[in-house]
Amino acid sequence: MKRLLPLLLLTVVCVFWSSQAQAAGLGFYGSAGGGTADWSVDGSSINSQNFGKDTGHFGVGLAMDTAPARDKLFNYQLNIGYDRFSNRGGSAWGSVDFDGFVVSNNFGFGTMISPTTRVWFGPELRVTWADGHPDKYKDYKIHLFGFGIGPVVGMNLNYDDMHTLVLKMGYQYINYVAEGNGRFDHATNAVTTSSRSFDYDVTEKMLYVTIAYLFRTSGDR
Repeated sequence: MKRLLPLLLLTVVCVFWSSQAQAAGLGFYGSAGGGTADWSVDGSSINSQNFGKDTGHFGVGLAMDTAPARDKLFNYQLNIGYDRFSNRGGSAWGSVDFDGFVVSNNFGFGTMISPTTRVWFGPELRVTWADGHPDKYKDYKIHLFGFGIGPVVGMNLNYDDMHTLVLKMGYQYINYVAEGNGRFDHATNAVTTSSRSFDYDVTEKMLYVTIAYLFRTSGDR
């Protein structure tokens, strides 16, 4: 997981500098949300091995927008950073917290509704990598990869020539593939003396809000 961070940061830098000719904004974001997730063990026909979870998300990272303050039809907004993905209840596991990286790609269509406010909406594509373990079975490690899609709406508040506050709300339908390895067995829902491996399909539905603070380049003032 740590080896992904330089690659993700390089992606942010390349996208930002390639957009300099068109002007852009670069800054930071914080995000929070929650919903529900359905977990199933691949190849399992035992109902007890399928379970639901209440989920929560908290994230922070870097944000970039190609048109935070201009009256353009299209803008692309990139959020990339850390995400805490929490799962609560619904199985013998108890709680499970995952830590990882998320890349959020927003494709917005909008306009300026006042000299200082731009409103936009469109689709969002979200990619997630995360690792974690159940609170009750710390020797059982789970690795997640997820891809999500859903609608997003945003408002850019440009309160001077250099700074933009972004308020964003969205809905995501996320499919994860996961692999668990360690001393746990779903057949008994208990710790084992030797290592076991299980594959999972996970479907999450969640709502979230994001606040970002951007510093605009000279071409977007």
